[in-house]
Amino acid sequence: MGLDQAGKTSILNILNQNFNLMDNLKPTIGIERTEIKILGIPIVSWDFGGQEQFRKEYFKNLKVLDKADSLFFVIDALNATRYEEALDYYAKILEIFEKLELKPKIVILIHKVDPNLRDDTETLEMIEEIKELVQSRSEDYEISFYITSIFDRKSIIEAFSRNLQELISELKPFKRILESLGLLLKLDAVILFDENLMILSDIYMTPEIEEICLNTVYNSVYYMTHTNPKLAEDFGDFETNFELILNVKNQQKVFSFMDVKFKGWNLYLLTMGNEKVEHQPVIDRFNSMSYLLK
Repeated sequence: MGLDQAGKTSILNILNQNFNLMDNLKPTIGIERTEIKILGIPIVSWDFGGQEQFRKEYFKNLKVLDKADSLFFVIDALNATRYEEALDYYAKILEIFEKLELKPKIVILIHKVDPNLRDDTETLEMIEEIKELVQSRSEDYEISFYITSIFDRKSIIEAFSRNLQELISELKPFKRILESLGLLLKLDAVILFDENLMILSDIYMTPEIEEICLNTVYNSVYYMTHTNPKLAEDFGDFETNFELILNVKNQQKVFSFMDVKFKGWNLYLLTMGNEKVEHQPVIDRFNSMSYLLK
């Protein structure tokens, strides 16, 4: 949810890999429903048109928000003239949740902050202003903030993945498996993806490593596996089994990407460490811990 032109539909198109729909986007009329599946579990998203005429209708029919697990509220960070309008809408949505006696998880997407703007002083001040404004209207709610851009798919995937990891109980045991792999193999990080590179679970030794893995590597992996199939063909099995060797703060780090077949699902592991890892032993260890998921 969010105001018109905040970028809600574009976010869902990036999430669902509907890149062909990104050109000539039209305003969403009313509510559009889409479904994706995470390990066979259906996840239904509702895209609420943000024009004032539709917002008024939502407030007349409170049932449209009944049984919501999460609210993703999108704020156009570049349009400061509409902050108050957006936050007024947000506050009214929370009032509906109170009437319905719901406490969904709330994710605020501070959107249209493109990568080249992230470290700009003015942008950082703007982001802090938005956070303070939202917090002042969000008493008693669990809120997460994410800085997003359609030019950085990782930023969108991270926001949705973190939310789904909290909501879907079937994903929780994966964390124990990845922690065990990390300790056994002395890895800095382990990330588990589904076939759309949605993050199902992940572990990092430090916050700095998390930043490196997500910001530096995710988009590279996505590019090589999805957006450049010719490159994948040229390297044979390169799209699912490869290494990236990068200098990270004057230290060489090896990123290994491998595919693991598990219970009929096509899953992928990305590991980060000081040494190159043999893929098959990692895959065997992952499969040997499958009893945790029964």
